[in-house]
Amino acid sequence: MEDYMLTFELNKEDDSQELAIHGTPDGLEALAHSLLRIVKNAKQGYFDHDHLMSDSWGGTELTSEPQSEDSELLHHVKIYCYKGEKFQC
Repeated sequence: MEDYMLTFELNKEDDSQELAIHGTPDGLEALAHSLLRIVKNAKQGYFDHDHLMSDSWGGTELTSEPQSEDSELLHHVKIYCYKGEKFQC
């Protein structure tokens, strides 16, 4: 997947706890599709979530090479969508 890149990286340079999302158009489009799918399911009354993982963690959704020297690459990102007054799994 030469045209695909998607990473979530934490800034290690300071205590800002900044999260950077790096992606090519194809990578960001895949993230958008994941978000829209879980939102649709939640609106239909289902709790939903998704796992994005790098190939070193058994997935294909995230890229394993960091894009910034001053960051820590996240290899597993969980995205949750809740519906209702009580937010329960």
